[in-house]
Amino acid sequence: MNLQPRSIHAELLSEATLTPEQMCSMNFAREEFDNLARVLCPLLDVMLLDETNTTASDIARHIEQIRLFSGNFCWKHRHLGASHGVVGKGDMQ
Repeated sequence: MNLQPRSIHAELLSEATLTPEQMCSMNFAREEFDNLARVLCPLLDVMLLDETNTTASDIARHIEQIRLFSGNFCWKHRHLGASHGVVGKGDMQ
């Protein structure tokens, strides 16, 4: 077995940037996620009363992880897309 140390070459990556269009889509995704959470959370509250219901606790954990690890869909940059346009909301007349 060869236990020789190997060198790892680091690569510097540029910062990720979002266009106003992409941020507008993130704003829409955040709104849709909030709508989904509003529908699911009351159901989860009832299901979580049964301590053996692992599905409810898994769903609740995933909801929290999405918010945490997505930065709540780039919440602090939400203003970038706010003036660009509206995604997912068309004139339905």
